[in-house]
Amino acid sequence: MRGRRNHGNLFIANLPADLPEARLAEAFDPYGIVLSAEIARDPNTGARLRHGWVDIATERAANAAIAGLHGTKLEGSRIEVRPSEKPVKKPGAAPARPSLARRPIPALPTMDTGAGAVPAPARQFVVEKRPLRRRVEPPAR
Repeated sequence: MRGRRNHGNLFIANLPADLPEARLAEAFDPYGIVLSAEIARDPNTGARLRHGWVDIATERAANAAIAGLHGTKLEGSRIEVRPSEKPVKKPGAAPARPSLARRPIPALPTMDTGAGAVPAPARQFVVEKRPLRRRVEPPAR
């Protein structure tokens, strides 16, 4: 499978202030399969901003959407549609983890024996072993 970059990711500017994300997706649906539609929010207040992103399945569909919707009115606002620079999120992808080099190394527990600090003995774990109950079916006659 080929890796995707930003092939079908579009940036939409000048959106109406009260436009729901579902309506944004419906506007792009005639041009191809809409994978996601997202309207930007202010990170401090959570207020909706007047721009967003639509991820559409193919680059051909994205180009058709740009040609068909750029400069048209959507619920009273003339929208701008152009390719996005925002990277595409993979569904189910885990958030990026910080580098291990930047994490502080925890100190090992120590015991003071009077002759200086020595590492504490490791905790011992006991694994309890017990037989599993088996359900035996009687033989069929």
